[in-house]
Amino acid sequence: MVFTSWQFFLILPCVLLLYFIIPGSWRVCYLLAVSCLFYACFHPVYLMVILAVAGISWYGALALEKRRMQQRAAVSRPFRFYVTLCLLFLVLFKYTRFLLDNLKQLSGLFGGSFPALSFSLVMPVGISYYIFQAVSYLTDVSRGTSKAERNFLQYALYLSFFPKVISGPIERADAFLPQIRNCHTWNLWDGARVRDGLVLMMWGYFEKLVIADRLAILTGEVFGDYAGYGSVELFVAAAAFYIQLYTDFDGYTNIARGLAKAMGFTLAENFRAPFLSESIRDYWGRWHISLSMWLRDYIYIPLGGNRAGTLRKYRNLLLTFLVSGLWHGAAWNYVLWGLVHGLYEVAEDIFRPWVKRLHDHFHTKTESFSYRLFRRAKCWLLVCLAYIFFKVPTAADGLRYLKRMVTKWNPWVLFDGSLYTLGITEKYMHVLFLALLLLFAVDRVKEKRHMEADVWLAEQCVWFRWLVMLGGIMAVIVFGAYGPAYDAENFIYFNF
Repeated sequence: MVFTSWQFFLILPCVLLLYFIIPGSWRVCYLLAVSCLFYACFHPVYLMVILAVAGISWYGALALEKRRMQQRAAVSRPFRFYVTLCLLFLVLFKYTRFLLDNLKQLSGLFGGSFPALSFSLVMPVGISYYIFQAVSYLTDVSRGTSKAERNFLQYALYLSFFPKVISGPIERADAFLPQIRNCHTWNLWDGARVRDGLVLMMWGYFEKLVIADRLAILTGEVFGDYAGYGSVELFVAAAAFYIQLYTDFDGYTNIARGLAKAMGFTLAENFRAPFLSESIRDYWGRWHISLSMWLRDYIYIPLGGNRAGTLRKYRNLLLTFLVSGLWHGAAWNYVLWGLVHGLYEVAEDIFRPWVKRLHDHFHTKTESFSYRLFRRAKCWLLVCLAYIFFKVPTAADGLRYLKRMVTKWNPWVLFDGSLYTLGITEKYMHVLFLALLLLFAVDRVKEKRHMEADVWLAEQCVWFRWLVMLGGIMAVIVFGAYGPAYDAENFIYFNF
């Protein structure tokens, strides 16, 4: 059951109604039961996995805190043990097939033979997210920056809370567990809170159904037969996939945050107008923020960060981005994507002093609109090129795609109407254009006013709020991508 399925729309009102009328002391148990049922709808076995991870990390944190309070007791060895146990679930379900295939190829290169093994475990949805939450929780408890949670039900809800369990955000225990502990004290009903949550959900559905799912038709058409297209179509498809990926994931996040907000919970911000990034470092401060911060705090800094010299800093950057690539998928195209972003950051750091000297020499107005537009366009191009490896099935396909982009020039398709033959009709191309203008306007407000769409809309007069909400609902119903081929489980980040 996913947020865009008809089953979810039928069940959600009942879930919220019961949440608002049950006694506060029952809320944790109720939400945990709902979260378990929601997760079990994908596959009952998945529920056993997440509860096993919850049990291991909960007990492990209690044991680590007890040893840490005994000043002479070493914490590092049991910490590694419990973290390894949690990561074994991720390796087993997500990376075993990848490891076996590569071992087979490696043995073939050296003339050896690798036994044929049958392995068909299906990866539980959301496992990458809740495993990372469990690891960060164990790490924080072992460091003494967080206290171990004594109540297993509350901790299990922290891992399995149904709005975020599938695709995040990756919540920190010290930010989310206090909300779970205090939810029994909240007012049963807060009209403004529910309204703001529904506005966030509406915007998320607009991003997902009107923009992302419509762009999916175009990107599927071109990437599915990229050898039959020229540079213009390939570049348009690459840019479209970047927008599709953003609106698909940000759409899910806004639905999750809006649903949580309606119930009184606050989930972490996961995107901050990434299209306005002026550098790759700036981009990673705006894109999938919860993952970026997790990688910084639990991979980059423990490796030494930038404290051990320039070369080690670059090594740490590359290793961190390689982990990011592997987190996204057990395939070499994701590893290559991570490596490319790591090289981007290293190159930026190397050339930064040279660029500054050029600016000083030519008296460049670095705060001017034109220069900032140039920086944003450059960052957009680099990110688009890297995301080609996200869409293609293999790293080799990505390299062939890039080669064709720069060797098969066909600028005439910009004027002969060929772009309207990529799966989207001219009418819906115009709808997409208007929707993208609205997307950029909302991101611009977020950038300039430092507020979400729901907060901005709450500042407007009543008639305007209702006009926007009704217009958004009608746009989702009328212009959303539905039909016989509609797939209610096609959130891209479910695969990660």
